[in-house]
Amino acid sequence: MHDCATKRASERATERVVVLMTPKEKSTYADRASSMGLSLGQFFREAGAAYASRNADSRAEEEALDAALSQLEHSTSRAEQALDAALAEVRAALQAAP
Repeated sequence: MHDCATKRASERATERVVVLMTPKEKSTYADRASSMGLSLGQFFREAGAAYASRNADSRAEEEALDAALSQLEHSTSRAEQALDAALAEVRAALQAAP
């Protein structure tokens, strides 16, 4: 949320976005913004920035999980190959035994 305040100090907001909502929704958001000491516009800018940041974090987590899953699949495959080789050696030893 501090990023928005920093940006506000260096760049003036001049673009407008129209969002339609019910009077009750507007009143609820206005009350919440006021209780936080924010204008309604700043409230929505900060909420949007927080939402975008959360989604970026989710994508990074998803990529990390995908990488971990890939590594797990690779490790599992190697373990299965090692077990198959060990079983083959045990079978060969059992067949060679008198």
